[in-house]
Amino acid sequence: MDQDGQLTFNDDPLLTGSNEAFRLIEEGNFFAAVEKLDTLMSSNPDYPGLAEGYRAAKFWQNRKKTIEELNPGRDTADFLMKQWEEFTSYAEEKDLSGSTAYNSVMRYIFFTASEHYKIAFNDRENPTDNFTLLLQLGTCFLRLGEYAHTIEALEYARSSYRSNAFLLALLGEAYFHKNDIPKSLLYFREAFLIDPSEIDLTLIKARPIHDIIAIIKQENPEIEDVREWIPIYGFLHDIFYVKRHLNSQQVEQLKREIYTLEQNYQTMSKDRIRTSNIVPRLINKYLWMLDYFEFQNYDFESIADIRSRLLAIDRDKFEPYFKNKPGLS
Repeated sequence: MDQDGQLTFNDDPLLTGSNEAFRLIEEGNFFAAVEKLDTLMSSNPDYPGLAEGYRAAKFWQNRKKTIEELNPGRDTADFLMKQWEEFTSYAEEKDLSGSTAYNSVMRYIFFTASEHYKIAFNDRENPTDNFTLLLQLGTCFLRLGEYAHTIEALEYARSSYRSNAFLLALLGEAYFHKNDIPKSLLYFREAFLIDPSEIDLTLIKARPIHDIIAIIKQENPEIEDVREWIPIYGFLHDIFYVKRHLNSQQVEQLKREIYTLEQNYQTMSKDRIRTSNIVPRLINKYLWMLDYFEFQNYDFESIADIRSRLLAIDRDKFEPYFKNKPGLS
């Protein structure tokens, strides 16, 4: 009670009890959480959050014995991640997504999985396997909002092993939340150059990416896979304004990829072109080359050639763009 004799939230035993139950879920003590929630629901079955908490705790209670019997390391971590996928489907079906119980489970699962992926990484010597483990570890950290740890794990993976689109997109997301926007945009743009289909947009909350998606849906709602067109619209609307310095090897690789895509493009029917991803991928590589010749190694003739080719591929998009770019018109 407060001084006026009014009931406060601290006096609500159901609120106190439900908060305790959610804490037990976050700790992975699902048996105790189920018992606690069962007792609370016997008092008031309609109290907000109790039913969701009970369903979530019961789901993981049924798996707790298996979790405890698995070997520490990757076996446990992979099992948790697989069961998390099943839980997300269950949560959608039971309308648990976004609830306090759902978030409590998420923190337990990804924290526990990350600890076991660390064990697995320290026990492995296979470089390929280590890369996969680091990618999974980075994903867990990102889900937990541990952006500094995400960056640490994934920068190590990028520098020690190889870069891939999924990894770079996760780094872009982590750097965005650390407020390093230029580096975030650079990693996002590079990720969408490598392979848009590898990027899991459900993990991406960064505003620039969602701004681009909103533009795509407004201007071209018929596009089915927005991932392929994100780098194009990000360029056209100057959201991907950060440019990477390309070395000679990267330039030559881009030229080879453009040549191969052009060869395929020229032999495809209009229907096949429309149902494939060849147009956005070809345009994207041309845009990287356009940046190279405009900002890094100025070549008016090459700029003019790329401009003409982009207009031939998609005049509706690029004619307005070039009209607003005096140096390219």
